[in-house]
Amino acid sequence: MSGSVQSQAAPVRIDLDGSGVLQVTLARPEKRNALTWETFELLDEAFGGRAHQPEVRAVVLRGEGKGFCAGLDLGILGSIGGDAGDTRGGGAAIQAVLDRMEACPRPTLAVVHGACIGGGVALMLACDLRVASEDAGFAIREMRYAFLPDLGHLHRLQREVGPARAKEAVFFGEELSASTLQRWGVLNEVVPPGDLDDCARRWRQRCAAAAPLAVAAAKELMLRDPAGIDGAASQRGALEANTSRLLRSADFREGLDALMERRAPRFRGE
Repeated sequence: MSGSVQSQAAPVRIDLDGSGVLQVTLARPEKRNALTWETFELLDEAFGGRAHQPEVRAVVLRGEGKGFCAGLDLGILGSIGGDAGDTRGGGAAIQAVLDRMEACPRPTLAVVHGACIGGGVALMLACDLRVASEDAGFAIREMRYAFLPDLGHLHRLQREVGPARAKEAVFFGEELSASTLQRWGVLNEVVPPGDLDDCARRWRQRCAAAAPLAVAAAKELMLRDPAGIDGAASQRGALEANTSRLLRSADFREGLDALMERRAPRFRGE
């Protein structure tokens, strides 16, 4: 199964390739991929819907054009701020989409180049893994106009980098380089711009080759205690249940066979 389900004019393209990688592309390059209500609806379709299908092994999020994402489109800022005429749930509805992105059972990879601002940072942080080109620039600018970064990236950033670094990024809204975010532990890899496609290809192959059932179980456990503070108490029951289920899976048997035969495993998500 492959091919896009959107028209050319849609702000997001969703394509499934032959290796089971669901490619999700922000496709408003003329608006620097600014996020609209339709964008979030399509992201929810991808991460909250299609990514759960058994043939999908990984999800990759990219931006088309000169940058990853310039943040929220000005047209929905009034709704996020509580416009009485809003009928889509405002910021809470968008937060729910990002929560479903984070909880997606497949490995998710953000591939970032150029500008990644505000809501773009929120999208990136909702992904499991993140790679970027050296020319990428990151900023959380909401407080510059007396607003809060309320799309989940406040707590996700604090979880990733700690309170002091998160406050530095949020309070002042200054641009942060890719090398800085790699040093802070947000980015898994940073490469020259000309190498980003090769880098993304390597990471998507790694993601697609990972054991689907085990990845989903690990993500569920990590989300129960994202800061890693109380793992024994919060994860014990879920760990036992997931371990029991995985021990009975065909993937577990395949993993053991591959280990004994000294070959790469061929997981099927069963």
